[in-house]
Amino acid sequence: MKKPLNRKGIVGIEAAIVMIAFVIVAAALAFVVLNMGFFTTQQTRQVIQRGLGQSASALEVDGTLVANVDVSQSRIQFVYVPIKLSTGQYVVDLTPGKSIVAYWSPQRGISIANTYLAAILTPIDTPQKLANITKALINESVIMISGKKGEVKTYYATCNEQGCTIGDTAGDYKILIALPDDVDTNGIMLKEFFGRFTGGEVVTVIAWLTKINEDIVLDPGEKVLMLTYYNSSNSMPQSYDIVKFEVRVPIGAPLTIERSVPPSLTQGVVDLG
Repeated sequence: MKKPLNRKGIVGIEAAIVMIAFVIVAAALAFVVLNMGFFTTQQTRQVIQRGLGQSASALEVDGTLVANVDVSQSRIQFVYVPIKLSTGQYVVDLTPGKSIVAYWSPQRGISIANTYLAAILTPIDTPQKLANITKALINESVIMISGKKGEVKTYYATCNEQGCTIGDTAGDYKILIALPDDVDTNGIMLKEFFGRFTGGEVVTVIAWLTKINEDIVLDPGEKVLMLTYYNSSNSMPQSYDIVKFEVRVPIGAPLTIERSVPPSLTQGVVDLG
């Protein structure tokens, strides 16, 4: 006579198998939920970082704003300021057209959306040399420029004790000029070009002081000098005038610089702070 099977043991094993299955499924679900949580956290962190990067200026002033004065007129001839990357920033593209420099001077009745059309890649040793190159560039009445909107053209400056000359083949200082709009294929003089797109009275040029490569991107360890040149007496700031610059780069908040011209302009160089 057969003994009846003990079902209690089998039922216990089945229950254990079911419990193990539940645990495995629960663990898998928990893993999925945790993964989604980690992913969401990472995405949130990236969004916050991007937001912080956009809200902070990518550039900062590396010193003081200095003005060169025409003492015979008691007016400022040009202003220059050293600039570097802000802490935590990686690189900034300073290609003219991608970056712009707006300028305001209420007392002179001047408001220009963009005064920055030219950059000098060859390191400059003195602000006066940069001013000489800028003056020669915006008053050049022989060398021509033409092309489509967005194109960047290359020119060169050669300097000596008498001043600087501009050429389109070779020279001591390499200059890049951006075209903010189409320019006739027959070409126009550089003087006319700057007059058409900036008014010709206030022009900003950025030149490298220290450079580690040949591109037009401001890298960590590099510094640039931003010089704004006043090409007419009407545009040259006088005592008590307010001058304001806004440097807008592709990524990050604008760098805004605002200064008041001191009452005395009897010295050749004035510290604007």
